[in-house]
Amino acid sequence: MTPDLPKVEMYIFDKTNIFRKTNKLGLVTRNELLDLAARQFAEYLAKTGKFSHTADGKKPAERISATGYRYCFISENLSFRGRVRGFTTQELAVIAVEGWKKSPAHRRNMMQPNMTEVGVGVAKVPGKQNYMSVQLFGRPDYLRYKFKIRNTSDKKVSYNFGGRTRYVPSRAILTITTCKPGKLKFVGIKNETEITEIYMPKEGFEYTLSISKGELVVSQRVARF
Repeated sequence: MTPDLPKVEMYIFDKTNIFRKTNKLGLVTRNELLDLAARQFAEYLAKTGKFSHTADGKKPAERISATGYRYCFISENLSFRGRVRGFTTQELAVIAVEGWKKSPAHRRNMMQPNMTEVGVGVAKVPGKQNYMSVQLFGRPDYLRYKFKIRNTSDKKVSYNFGGRTRYVPSRAILTITTCKPGKLKFVGIKNETEITEIYMPKEGFEYTLSISKGELVVSQRVARF
């Protein structure tokens, strides 16, 4: 049995989104440049018999960049499957995806919440019923954004963004550039366990901090910078 490789790629894509949906994660869309990088590497692995993320002397990020894809971050899954009698089209896709789901590292790649795009490539080892599958996840660079925190008070103010807590010095302006969406919270002045309203920063947002009657006051506006 010889599977239809373009259909295997499509099935892998579909089953990946089913898995993400089951885990209440956003669906990913296929990207032609990620497909190209995945397919080229799958073909290289199939022809050479090598099997590692750096088999061609390059890192996944280098292979992706070579296609012109600009990213914030990426991840890669590899799969090798072989059997004398071969595979049906759906069977090969299921085996690849189920194998990734059972591997903690590969499963983690499939469940990254901020990935929005994916590429898939499958290639046959010449003369054998062995197959290399490559799956590339990406978050494109155009989703990068920046926002500001302007502290007009005489006290340093603690804030938490993306699960990490830092300080804004007094009379300071911070410009934060990030690719991941995240929740922004500020800690109250009087009671450091008191958390203010939760904000969702976007491109060009500015948060001005001041103190009135001993309480932290946060004002949000859309600025140009």
